[in-house]
Amino acid sequence: MMLKTDYQEGGAGNLVDYIQRDREQDAGVTVDLRNPAGRELSDSEVNRFVDKSREFGFQRHVIVSPDPTGQYSPEEVRDNTRELVNSGLAQQPTTDCVYGVHRDTEFPHAHIAATGERAELEMGREDIRQMREQAATAFEEPARTRDPTAAARDSPEDIGRVVDEEAREQYHEAELALNPEAEKALKRATEKSQQKDAGQPTAEKATDERQTETLSERAGERAEEQAATEREPEVDLEREQEPERKRGWWQ
Repeated sequence: MMLKTDYQEGGAGNLVDYIQRDREQDAGVTVDLRNPAGRELSDSEVNRFVDKSREFGFQRHVIVSPDPTGQYSPEEVRDNTRELVNSGLAQQPTTDCVYGVHRDTEFPHAHIAATGERAELEMGREDIRQMREQAATAFEEPARTRDPTAAARDSPEDIGRVVDEEAREQYHEAELALNPEAEKALKRATEKSQQKDAGQPTAEKATDERQTETLSERAGERAEEQAATEREPEVDLEREQEPERKRGWWQ
């Protein structure tokens, strides 16, 4: 289970637009957003959520990306994400959530937008670890997915395609930053990984190193910018521990 999260101060309009955008269809087609009850929201209801996020001045973005070897359908990702939302975020007194499923890659994944009182949505490393475990439980991992420590002969014959982990990591980092060209980052990372596995030199490697900053560097710069403006640093298991704060639903 890959779960990433970040927060921003201010309204969630850009985040909602990013979640709704269908990258494989015409500009007029959008991904549907649902509330914790699983009901598809109308445009006016989506607008009310964005207005509420402006009032609170705080939003949290969560990406839930199950192991591709589990061969989850978009409908399963939708239903399991609903279960995850209702197991914690939706139980907070002022928190409101919407979520949508992206199926424009071979590994369907979900985006959750949450708004409410900041104290309810602040998360540290341990909070995120627990949320990741809750997501894995909702998606029945690892029972449904390939055991990376098992020998190939012990793996199910119908196991799904193994998507390069580093490429998927960089892709979701780009999505966390609402990068509209996240798919290009995924394609580049996948191609480089395949060339590396095949023992082939990566095309235009020198140019990429000079001209293209990695997504992890971008994430680092975002953290530095947040620190410079006295904002709470974005957090993940690999990031800095946040200071002690009010206990929330995950505790």
